[in-house]
Amino acid sequence: MGVLNLWKLLQPCGRRVAIETLRGEVLAVDVSIWLTQFVKAMRDDEGMMLKNAHVVGTFRRICKLMFHRIRPVFVFDGGTPALKRKTVLLRRQRRQDSAQATERAAQRLLLNHIRQAALRRPKPEPAVP
Repeated sequence: MGVLNLWKLLQPCGRRVAIETLRGEVLAVDVSIWLTQFVKAMRDDEGMMLKNAHVVGTFRRICKLMFHRIRPVFVFDGGTPALKRKTVLLRRQRRQDSAQATERAAQRLLLNHIRQAALRRPKPEPAVP
């Protein structure tokens, strides 16, 4: 989920390095970031998530690290930190609100379609006794 302004905080001491320079090193990997990246980024031509994207993407990155003789150590998140909890709850609420709005819009569209179809349908002739 990220830390707001993390790169600004790290900018004075952080620097990019070529992967080749890490040969023989041990590298800590935040697995939750990788998994989220792959689920969001790996899509097919129709924009649908690829099946097992998180597994395939993680496997490819592990292979790349091992190719460069880098030993990954995987770090898995614990619970949500108190500072982040409010952000997580707001995101969840926004997703729920969006899903509900989409559902209401779909219902309105369907109802409108049914009404339009009813208006186009010819009225039956009255029965003659």
